[in-house]
Amino acid sequence: MSRFSDNITYYVFVGITGLLAAALAIGLYIVYTELWQITWSASSFSVFTIIPLSFAAIGLPYFLVKRLAKTKTTGSGTHTVLEAYHLTNGEVNFRDTFVKSVAGMLTIGFGGSAGPEGPSLLAGGGVASALTKRFKVKHDLRRRIFVAGAAAGLAATFRTPLTGILFALEIPYKNDLDRETFIEAIVASIPAYLLSVAVLGAEPIFGTIASTPLTLDIIGLSLLLGSICGLYSVFFTKTFDKMSEYGVKLREKYGDTAVVVLCASSVALSGLISIYSIGVGLHFVSALISGASFSITVLIAVILLKTIITTTTLNWGGSGGLFFPTIVIGAGLGYIFSLVFNVNLSIMFIAVGMAALLAGTHKMLLTPAAFVVETLGGLFAIPALLASGISFVLSGNHSFYPLQPRTRLKNEALALKRFYLRGLKVAPDALKQITASEIMTESPFVLRKGTTVKDALQTFKEQDLRVMPVIDESNYIIGMVSLENLGYLDVGNHELELPEKIMRQPIIIKHNTRLNTIAESMMDNQEDDVYVVDDTSQIIGVISVIDVIKKILELVEPKSPS
Repeated sequence: MSRFSDNITYYVFVGITGLLAAALAIGLYIVYTELWQITWSASSFSVFTIIPLSFAAIGLPYFLVKRLAKTKTTGSGTHTVLEAYHLTNGEVNFRDTFVKSVAGMLTIGFGGSAGPEGPSLLAGGGVASALTKRFKVKHDLRRRIFVAGAAAGLAATFRTPLTGILFALEIPYKNDLDRETFIEAIVASIPAYLLSVAVLGAEPIFGTIASTPLTLDIIGLSLLLGSICGLYSVFFTKTFDKMSEYGVKLREKYGDTAVVVLCASSVALSGLISIYSIGVGLHFVSALISGASFSITVLIAVILLKTIITTTTLNWGGSGGLFFPTIVIGAGLGYIFSLVFNVNLSIMFIAVGMAALLAGTHKMLLTPAAFVVETLGGLFAIPALLASGISFVLSGNHSFYPLQPRTRLKNEALALKRFYLRGLKVAPDALKQITASEIMTESPFVLRKGTTVKDALQTFKEQDLRVMPVIDESNYIIGMVSLENLGYLDVGNHELELPEKIMRQPIIIKHNTRLNTIAESMMDNQEDDVYVVDDTSQIIGVISVIDVIKKILELVEPKSPS
């Protein structure tokens, strides 16, 4: 199986992987729907049944993972998928796949605020990982099939093949696409969708929506709603990060059990205040689409509760996904927007709110529009896409996922990315404590302003360097020159001073800049070196990619006993 990437056998294998991934995802989804039916019926009989159900939603999954999983962490399944994608080349322990997927369905089935796509993504990716390992698939193909399996799981859960395909392309990076996975995602997602339709039916998850004409007023309002969702995306992602930090501190101070109890109590209290704030949230979206009467005050309360309980559930003990809770909160924002502006077409802004908030929090542009088209109809495509673009831009670099680099990297930057993401997972606080002055090489080699091309070439030869900064008489950096750029100059220019046209601006950092900021700057700009300056902006050192990698290794590698 190691040399089949260019023939029909490979794509048959990917298609079968998609079917198996879908089968597991569909089974999990059926478990969820049955459990949620029990939860809904019980809460309808007596609202106080939410209290024991909330403890089941958080406690059972947490202790299931702690007792049976190899990696003892709960939380978002998408986080786990991104970890496997970036850190282990798409390899997931199959025991973790099964245990954590079941844990996720228990969380959402009993009322925890999370989405079914988390367990589905993990289940699909885990099936793909197990199959590629079993059949000894070539190493460089495993990650592609892993992502395709995750896409199949998502496509099967929501019966949205295009959403699954685009999700696989967009989720690995904030500002880039995993283009290599495109064909595999299609081949895995289509049979997964067909199997899902055969088992669950072809009806969209939000039902059938009547067509309505599209006007310029709707476009303009959609852009405004996209701006609001972009700002809310920043609030939502920051809240998620804060809850993660609080969870760590609470565990250190009071222990795991206390945090689980606190999480379950929070879910129970939220459910007692409003049943719409807990669970996956499909019941809330369905109520909005059907035109149920809500006051703006109640809607704001539900949205804020949903935001807080989702971040609590997925950081303090529960398992599941962030995709669907984001959809639910976005739908609520859109409905409030339609009430404030007294727009009759509330369903339009429910759809736009879904897409725009998803784009801002998950750093995806095409997937949100595809989702609303596949679940609500093609009418919403353009408003959703425009609002998503606005939200994507306004939310900046904020995202739910630390393990989501800005773009695909090459060469040294790619190696740095993998070590840095491992450092984020193992020693995030330590990355923020190390400063530039602790890892820099002092008194770096430099070229002086006025140096001739000939002398610069000689310096490069003597020092065996590829790039050097150019400084003026006050030791201020005015640019950076590479050996490759010098090679573009005509031989007749070698007696002339270094021309500014071949210089480019280097990354310049202060001596107290933190290690995590240094690594992110190198990756974002795909630079191999950064230059360190003191408080007067004079150059005092240089840091290379290998310096950063060595320091991260010191932080994450277990120290040998003395």
